Amino acid sequence: MLHRANLPQNIKRKVSIVTQFTTIPILLFGLTPFMAYFLGGNHWYWLTPGIFVFCMILDPIVGDDPINAPEEMEKELENSLFYRFMLWIFVPMQYITILFCLALITSTSVGAFTYFGITFDQLSTSNIVALLLTAGLLAGTGATPAHELCHHGNQFDRFMGQALMTPISMADFYVYHNFHHHIHVATPLDPATSAYGENFWKFALVSTIKKSGLAWKVEAERLGRKGSSWFNLDNKMIKITIAQFAWYGLLVYLFGWIAVPLAFLLYFFPRLLLASADFAEHYGLMRKKLEDGSYEKIRPEHAWDDSMIISSFFMCQIDRHSDHHANVGRPYQILRVMDKAPRLPLGYLNILFIAMIPALWRKLMHPIIEKFYDTADIIPYAMPNTLPERFLDRAVIAQK
Repeated sequence: MLHRANLPQNIKRKVSIVTQFTTIPILLFGLTPFMAYFLGGNHWYWLTPGIFVFCMILDPIVGDDPINAPEEMEKELENSLFYRFMLWIFVPMQYITILFCLALITSTSVGAFTYFGITFDQLSTSNIVALLLTAGLLAGTGATPAHELCHHGNQFDRFMGQALMTPISMADFYVYHNFHHHIHVATPLDPATSAYGENFWKFALVSTIKKSGLAWKVEAERLGRKGSSWFNLDNKMIKITIAQFAWYGLLVYLFGWIAVPLAFLLYFFPRLLLASADFAEHYGLMRKKLEDGSYEKIRPEHAWDDSMIISSFFMCQIDRHSDHHANVGRPYQILRVMDKAPRLPLGYLNILFIAMIPALWRKLMHPIIEKFYDTADIIPYAMPNTLPERFLDRAVIAQK
């Protein structure tokens, strides 16, 4: 764990680097397909994946940013329209860059781009692979500002968040995440809470299916409380689904039926990254069940924390995950590093991919989480026959 007493004493900044520069780095990252084209295309189409891998390597070298904004600055930062605007402009950026990549991949002349002199010639297989990776990475990156917008209290920001989730087929995220995950996180009721010893790939498949189903259930229950049927346009999931198919229709109209597997790619890669984030963020952590059957209030100990600088830029500081859950709705620019939170050994840029390799994940994380179980007031949450015996008397064993 990171203790505030051990923080560097020579840091003079009042706010984190992410708060200083907001979404500028990931907006620039979103421009890389255009940079690659104007640099001459060909091998330059590997620019986006190359920069991403370089950032993965650089992340642990650059290191951690432990700065929390002073309390007296928080209200000013929270009320600043600038931070919201920097999230809004990611919405058109997401659509433009994804459509540009798909136009290049399919060699389709799209008028909005040809107007600026861009031509769309047949590409080599290598270049197509590079652009497929590029589209997937950009789609996945867009999920983090979308997550932030979906958490804002005003209707316009939430609309923008759902619009940003639509090209990656994840607009249902808003319903499930806000109205189920944040209520039931770190309990067996939450399919996005992983257990110690759980296999990532099974978790990814099962949790993705369950989360989509729960989004429909949440809306049906909300409308039922109002005395309405689930089948009406007040159902957010119906509106989301209509918007989703409108997007698919646009892709087929522009690019033909090849758009169907391309749309699947734009769904699969961000969903995989989201599943990996879910897996890592609450791995093995459980809230205490109270005598009345409810669960204790979520504490910093119930989410894995990280504040690696480069990862934080890509994640809009959501890697300060303990504060995000302990104080729901707290905007990203004032999320804090929490003293009692367990710490991930690497930033999200690396940990999300390590989670996809079960043997490596266990070797890296199990000594850390077992030490946390030994020292923290936390309930272990584990798959059957995986947890060391010394923790069994207070553990919750998953029924998955």
